[in-house]
Amino acid sequence: MSLFLSFLSFELKLRLKSISTYVYFFVFGLIAFLSIAAPDSFGFVGAGKVMLNGPYACLRMMLNLSFFGVLLMAGIFGPSILRDFQQNTYQLLFTKPISKFAYLGGRWLGSMLTTIGIFFGLVVGEVLGSFAWWTDTTRVLPVNGHLLLVYLKLFIDYPVIQVLFIGSLFFLIAALTRNIVVVYLQGVALFAVYLILLVAVQSTRSLDLNRPGIFDPVGFITIRAIARYWTVVEQNTLIPTWSGVFLWNRLLYTGVGLLCVAASYLFFPMRAEGLGVKGRKKKQKDDEEELEGPPRPRFHIVLPKVQQIFGVATSVAQVVSLTRIRMKNIFKEIPFWGITVVMIINTMANSHFAGKIDDADVWPVTALMLQVVEGSSLLFLFIVATMYAGELVWRERDTHFQQIHDALPTHEWLDWGSRFFAMCSVQVVLLFVVMLCGISSQIIAGYYNFEIVQYLQELFIVTFPTVAQFCLFALLVQSLVSNKYLGHAIIIAFAIVPSFIQGGGWEDRLYLFNFTTSYTYSDMNGYGHFKAGLFWSLAYWIFWTLLLVAIAMMVGQRGTDTAWKQRLQNAKQRRGLAPYAIVFAALTAASGVWYFYNTHVLNWYHTSKMDRHLQAEYEKQYKKYQKLPQPKIVAVDTKVDIFPQTRTFDAWGTFWLKNKTDAPIGEVHLTDGQQSFYAASFDRLSSLALEDKKLGYRIYKLAQPLKPGETMRMFFHVGYASHGFRNNGEVAQLAYNGTFFDSSYMPGIGYNRGAEISNPVYRREEKLGPFEELAPRGDAYYTNVNLFTPDSDWIKYHTIVSTSGDQTAISPGYLQRKWTQGGRNYFEYSMGDTETLDFYDYNSGRYELRSEPYNDVNVEVYYDKKHPYDVDDMIAASKAGLDYYGKSFGPFQFKQYRVIEFPRYRNFAQSFPNTIPFSEGIGFIGRVEKPDDIDFTYFVTAHELGHQWWAHQLIGAQVKGSNMMSESLAEYSALRVMEKKYGTKNMRKFLRHELDGYLRGRAGEVRHEPPITLVENEPYVWYQKGSLVFYALSDYIGEDTLNSALKSLLDKWRFKGPPYPDTRDLVAALHEKTPADLQYLVTDMFEKITLYDNKVESATVTEMPDHKWKVHVVVSAKKMYADGDGKETPQPLHDLIEVGVMSGVKDKEEPIEVKKIWLTQEKTPVDFVVDKRPDRAGIDPFSKLIDRNPEDNLMDVEKK
Repeated sequence: MSLFLSFLSFELKLRLKSISTYVYFFVFGLIAFLSIAAPDSFGFVGAGKVMLNGPYACLRMMLNLSFFGVLLMAGIFGPSILRDFQQNTYQLLFTKPISKFAYLGGRWLGSMLTTIGIFFGLVVGEVLGSFAWWTDTTRVLPVNGHLLLVYLKLFIDYPVIQVLFIGSLFFLIAALTRNIVVVYLQGVALFAVYLILLVAVQSTRSLDLNRPGIFDPVGFITIRAIARYWTVVEQNTLIPTWSGVFLWNRLLYTGVGLLCVAASYLFFPMRAEGLGVKGRKKKQKDDEEELEGPPRPRFHIVLPKVQQIFGVATSVAQVVSLTRIRMKNIFKEIPFWGITVVMIINTMANSHFAGKIDDADVWPVTALMLQVVEGSSLLFLFIVATMYAGELVWRERDTHFQQIHDALPTHEWLDWGSRFFAMCSVQVVLLFVVMLCGISSQIIAGYYNFEIVQYLQELFIVTFPTVAQFCLFALLVQSLVSNKYLGHAIIIAFAIVPSFIQGGGWEDRLYLFNFTTSYTYSDMNGYGHFKAGLFWSLAYWIFWTLLLVAIAMMVGQRGTDTAWKQRLQNAKQRRGLAPYAIVFAALTAASGVWYFYNTHVLNWYHTSKMDRHLQAEYEKQYKKYQKLPQPKIVAVDTKVDIFPQTRTFDAWGTFWLKNKTDAPIGEVHLTDGQQSFYAASFDRLSSLALEDKKLGYRIYKLAQPLKPGETMRMFFHVGYASHGFRNNGEVAQLAYNGTFFDSSYMPGIGYNRGAEISNPVYRREEKLGPFEELAPRGDAYYTNVNLFTPDSDWIKYHTIVSTSGDQTAISPGYLQRKWTQGGRNYFEYSMGDTETLDFYDYNSGRYELRSEPYNDVNVEVYYDKKHPYDVDDMIAASKAGLDYYGKSFGPFQFKQYRVIEFPRYRNFAQSFPNTIPFSEGIGFIGRVEKPDDIDFTYFVTAHELGHQWWAHQLIGAQVKGSNMMSESLAEYSALRVMEKKYGTKNMRKFLRHELDGYLRGRAGEVRHEPPITLVENEPYVWYQKGSLVFYALSDYIGEDTLNSALKSLLDKWRFKGPPYPDTRDLVAALHEKTPADLQYLVTDMFEKITLYDNKVESATVTEMPDHKWKVHVVVSAKKMYADGDGKETPQPLHDLIEVGVMSGVKDKEEPIEVKKIWLTQEKTPVDFVVDKRPDRAGIDPFSKLIDRNPEDNLMDVEKK
C-alpha cells in the first residue's frame, strides 16, 4: 500500500507542478462562467426563459464539455503510463520489487483525480457565473444549497463517469501499446465514431430513442430521449433521475470503465518489452546477431571534390525532393491512415443526409452532397493540418537532429516551402478522397448526374485555399512556439474561438480568423453573386498569413539558442526576407481596404445586435403612431423593371388610398422596411414633415386633408441596386436567375408592429418594456385590421414587369400581353375586377414550363431545367387539392394556379394570389420510392394551395388566434389531401412526426405557449398542433361534419371585412357541428393546452376453441391542462379514447380492431375477440391525441 500511495503522490505532485493543469482548469471554468455571463457567445441554451444557470443549462454545458474534453483525457491518462517508456526509465523501474497494483493503481488514480479536478472547474465557473452582475438577472437562479447539490449530482452523472469510462479506456490502450500517438488517434477515432453513431440513429428516423439512449457512450442521445419534450418549467427544475434509460446508460459505462481498469491490470506486462511476441523475438534476434557477428571493417575513403551550385534550379530541386520526402513521411504514418479511414467512414455515413430534407427523401444532387461531405470532412482536414504541421516542424528536434539540420547551407524558405507543399499535397489527396466519397454515395443512392466540375470547383477552388491557409498558419505557429503541444493548443484555439465570439456580435470577416463571406451554391445560379466576396475574403486571409510567415522566417528557430533575444538578432541577418514581408503587408492592406470599402462603404455593415438595436429604436421612436388613423390601399398599379445581370430593380407605382375612417386624415406615414424607398408624392400638395432614413420612417403632411370616404393617389419610386459585396447576409431576393421579391419592398402605410422585437431577453437588453402581444379577440381597433396587410383590406392589382431578354417575369394576375422592346421582355398582368389581398410578388428567371388544365383552372409549374423531378408531383398535388378543396370548402376563385422555383438562398414556399414561389431547397428534387415515404413536396404544394381558401378567401383580424385560421386550416387541408393519396393507415407516421414537432417546439418556447385559439407567433402551435387537433376532431365527429363546419365559416366570411372574423367564429362553428357528448373535445383541443399520459400496461392473447383470439389489454390514461410555461394540472378523466389491437411489427402496425372507449379511471381493462392473432396492442395507436410519451402507447402482445 505504501508503494501505491507513493506512485499516487508522485502523480499528483507532478500534475500539480504542471502549469497545464491550472490552464485546463481555468479554461473549463472560464467557459462555464461565460455560459452565464456571456450567453450570446458561449450559452448552451437559447435566448428564452430557460435559466442560464439552471439544471438543464448546466446539464447541456457539462455534457458538451465532457465530450470535447476527450483529448484532454488522452493527454493525462496516456502520458501517466507512458512516461517511464518515453524517459527510458522503465527498464530500471521494472527491476525493482514493485507490484502491478501499486504501479498501475497509483498512476491511474492520480490521473483520475487530476482529470476530475480539472473538470471541477465547470462547477466553479458555473457558481461564479451566477454572480456576474452584468448578465440578465431574470434568467439566473439564486445560488443556494439545493442548486449546489444539483451541480454536484450533474457533475457526478457526466464528467466523473465520462472520465472513468473514457480515461480508463485511454489508460488501457496506452498500457498495451506504449504509443502516445495511438492514444491520441484513439481520441480522434472515438470522436468520429460517435458522430457516426449520431448519424446512424438519426438516419433510422425512429422517434423511439430509449434503446440507442442506453448504449450512447457520451449521452447526447440519452438526454434527448429523456428531456427532448421538457417544458421551460421542467428544464428549470428537473434533472435526470437514476432510473430507466439514464440509470442503465450510466451503469453500463461505469462498468465498462471498471472493466478497462481490470484489463489494464490483467494484461499489462511488467517487463521491458511490450505485448508483441513477434516484436520481442525480432529484437532478440537482432541483438544476438549484433553480438555474435564479426567486427565491421573500417574503410579509408578519399572524398572527391564537389562543385557546389546554389542556383534557382538547385533550390527548386531541393524543394521538390524535400516535399517528396516529407509527403512520404506523412503517408507512412499509421495515425494518418487511421484519421483518413475514420474520415471516410464519417463522410460516407453522413452522406445519407444529402438525400434528406427534414424527414423527406430527395435526390442527392451534387450541391446537397457537397454540402454534407464537405462539412463532414473539414474537421479531419484541420486535424491533419494541426497534427502534421507539428510533426514536420518538430521532426528534427524530436530525433535530436536539429543541430545538423540547422547547420545545412539552405535558405529558410526551402524548409518552409517543402513543408507547406507537402502539407498541401496531402490535403489535395484527402480532398480527392472526399470527392470519391461523394460520388460513391450518389452511386449507392442511385443518382448518376455527378457534376464533376462542381466537385472540382467547390473542393479545389473554394475549400482548398481555406485549408491551405490553415496549413500555413499551423506551420507558422509551430515555428514560433517552444513546445509542440502548446502549438497544437494555440492552433485549435484560433480555429474555434472565432465561432464563439461571432455569436457575441463580432461578425466582421476582417478579424474573424480564416472566415470567408458566407455563400450558398444554387443549381439555378452556381456561386452567383457570392463569388467576389468569397474571393476577396480568401485573398485577405492568405496574404495575412503569408505576411506572418515572412516575419516568422526572420525570427524562426535555428540552432541551439532559441531565446527571443537571439531570434531578433537572427532577424537582422535575414533582412533579405524583409522585402517579401513588405509586399505581403501591402497586399494584406490593399485587400483589406478593398474588402472594407465593399462591406462598410458601398454596403451598410451591420450585425445581428445592430439590427436589434435599430428595431428597438424604431419601436421607441414611432410606436406612438401605432393606432394613428391612416388611409388604406384599395388599388395598386406598378411598373417594375428587373435587371438580373446586376441584381437590381426599379419600380414606379401608384397606390389608390381611401380614408375609411370617420375623420379627415392630414398626415400619411410611410414605413420603408427594406431600405428601398426613393421618393413619394400625392395627387395633391404635400410636404415632407419627417424623414428618418436610418429607421425607414417618413411623415408627409397633406395640404388638403383626405376626407372620410375620399380617395387619393400616391405615386412612389422604389428600388434596390447591388453594389460590390457584403460582409454577410447578401440580399437573397435578387439573383442572376430566380429573382423573387414581394410587396414588402413597396412603401408601407403607417407604423409596422411586425418590426418589433418579441424575444423577452432581447427586449430587456434593449431596455424595452414587455412585448405588446396581439390584441385580444374583439378589440375595437384591431378587429378592423386584417392579419397580414394592416394597411389595406382587399385591393385591385395591375402591373407591368420587364426583365432581361432571356428570362420570364411573373407576378400575380392573368397575363394580358407580352412583348419585347430594346432586348428586354415585358409582361402585363392584371387581376381585373377580382379583389385580392395586398400581397403580391415579382419573379424572374430562365424557366422551363409545364402546364396542364384541370377543369377550368390552368395548373402551371415554372422550374429550372436541372430540376424536373417533382414537376409531375406538384401538378398532381395541385389537381388533388383543387378537387378536394373545391368540393369541401367552395370554389377556387382564380383561373390559374402557378408554382415558380426560386434559388435555395431561402427555404420556404409562399402563397400569393394564384402564384406560389417555391424554393429549390425544399422542393423540385423530391424522391418518393417507398409506399410509406412522406412526400414532402406533395404536402407543401397542397398546403400552399390551401391558403388560396384559408387566407386569400377568409382572412382573420389582427388579433390573437387568427394565424390558426390561416396556417392550421391550410395544414389540415393538406393533410386530408395526403390521406386521399396514401390512405388512412399511412397517416400514423405523419401524425407521429407532427406530434414530435409540437412537443419539441413547446420545449423551446421563449415566451409562453398559448392555446391554439390564441396563437400569435408560435409556428409549432399553428402548424404541428393545428394539424393534430383538426385531424383528431374530424376523426371523432366525422370528416364531412368538420368540413361542413369549416365551409359554413368560409361561406359567411368569404372576401369579407372589416370587421374581420376571429377564432371565436371558428370555435362557434365547431361547437355547432359537434355532438353534445363530444363538446369537451372542442374545449380541450382548441381552448386549452391539453396533454395526455396514455400507456398500455399489459396485453395478453389467448386462443379460443373456435380458433379466434381473445385479447385482454389493460390501459392507463391521465389528462392534464398546462399553462403557458408548461406547468401541468391533473384533470378528471371522462374521455373517449381509442384502444386497439394491431398486426405487424413496431412502427409498421396495421389495425385489426380499434374501438373508442369512454375512460373514466386511470386504469381500464379492455377485451377484444378477433379472427387474427394480434402482434401489438395499446391505447391511442394512431397518436391522434397529444401524449407526452407516445412511445409507451403500444406493446407486443404476449400469449397467455
